[in-house]
Amino acid sequence: MSRNLSIGAAIICAALCLATSPASRGETSDFFTKFQMQNAPDWSGWYGGFNVGGSWNHFDAGKQPTDVNLTDQFYDIGVAPGGNVEVFTTFHTPGHDDTQGVTVGGFQTGFNLQFGHFLIGAEGMFIGNGSNTSTNYHEFQTNELFNGGMSTDAFIGPITAETDFYSRRTFETIWNGFVGGKLGFALNRLLFYGAGGVAFSDIHIHTMETADTSFFQGCTGDCTDRLNQLQGRFIGEIISRKKGGEGEVLTGWYGGVGTDFALTNIVSIGLEYRHVDWGDKTGHFTVAPNNGPVFPSDQNVGLDGDQVLLKFNIMLSHFNPFQ
Repeated sequence: MSRNLSIGAAIICAALCLATSPASRGETSDFFTKFQMQNAPDWSGWYGGFNVGGSWNHFDAGKQPTDVNLTDQFYDIGVAPGGNVEVFTTFHTPGHDDTQGVTVGGFQTGFNLQFGHFLIGAEGMFIGNGSNTSTNYHEFQTNELFNGGMSTDAFIGPITAETDFYSRRTFETIWNGFVGGKLGFALNRLLFYGAGGVAFSDIHIHTMETADTSFFQGCTGDCTDRLNQLQGRFIGEIISRKKGGEGEVLTGWYGGVGTDFALTNIVSIGLEYRHVDWGDKTGHFTVAPNNGPVFPSDQNVGLDGDQVLLKFNIMLSHFNPFQ
């Protein structure tokens, strides 16, 4: 143990001597000299870095009517109807607006050309922007199917259908991409600029509609009176469900303003605000296969947002780690 302690002490002393030697201090000083700000920065050239910030995503979903074929449901409970006319009823799921605030982050790269105090450039950016919103809707309806009886029991009077309708819709986005240009004005270490271009985002729509229908043998008097309906004979209950999902890449636009501050000749930090409109997506849920008895209509949703980003950049054209 004494020998090991002696060897360890010798190694520590040697490291301290090297760290405090003039050659070592000189090499460290030469390395950090390249980061020191001598004059006003040159913003020209390639740069790259990362960003972090917040995004407020606004989902604007339209109305979605859903038709339910009550006659088909009546067949599904295993009895023969007393008529052959198809009876549909419609449920109107209302629109839905929601804004979700989330933390975002990603990376960017671009190229600048500086002419005196003025600057033009191009930039591409990719950020993770995961947010979603969902809405639930419930509606109850009572409908009369037909006035004939059922061939199995020869009932007289109409068939009354009580339908509990449930709808759930979910809208989701995961990532954003941007390609655009910028115009700026440089003043000492500060760069002020406006930016705009093309914006991309994914959008996913998921829907589920459920029609829970109970059938009764007619009623006496007011058929909208539930107590009166229960006096009729209960025939059966059927639950019909339809699920749908679609995804797409949206293409829209963005515009905003920002400022960068040069910490050194190589490193800058900036703050940027941008408004983004990614456009809208229509989910086509009426196309085949859609054999009923639940027939949801197409669902439209628009996506836009506001973002504030803290950006860190390295001026790659000025950085040579081997010098």
